[in-house]
Amino acid sequence: MIRLDIRADGIQTIVDQLQPSLKDAQIALKRTLNKMASWLSTRTARGLSKELMLTQKIIRRRLKKSTIIQTSTGFSIRLFYGLNDVSLIHLNPKQTKTGVTASKRKVDRAFISKSKHQVFKRTGKARLPIEKQVDVIQPKADSYLEGTEFNSVSFEEQFFKILEHELKWQMKWMG
Repeated sequence: MIRLDIRADGIQTIVDQLQPSLKDAQIALKRTLNKMASWLSTRTARGLSKELMLTQKIIRRRLKKSTIIQTSTGFSIRLFYGLNDVSLIHLNPKQTKTGVTASKRKVDRAFISKSKHQVFKRTGKARLPIEKQVDVIQPKADSYLEGTEFNSVSFEEQFFKILEHELKWQMKWMG
């Protein structure tokens, strides 16, 4: 779980400077949190894409933004990351003489089944059984998301920039 805390004194500085009504401030804060959820999902999709050596399309398909929840300690944005194994068929596999190459992954003695639309590998010397080939991404993704790769300073800067913009817009629109 990623935890980013925004200092209240930064918010208070902007509020003191612009002096919005309570209703304007609440509306602007909700808009800011929605935009920050999108901003955060974009940054994590890019980072995970590089870390896992997958296309952003695959990561974005697995990323879901839930609603913003108000708790006793403040607001919470929940992002859901689907970190199930990625089937090699989604990585544009190519059949080679020695097996299958999908992106930067190589699987010796594997084959692409056109009828089942999957990449398989025989588990023994006989024709059957076969095993579907996947790329396990959860351990790498978890370590990236929990690691120090996240820069909460840039998140905070972006948050205050958007909050100030939203407050000004809300006050101009309402006033």
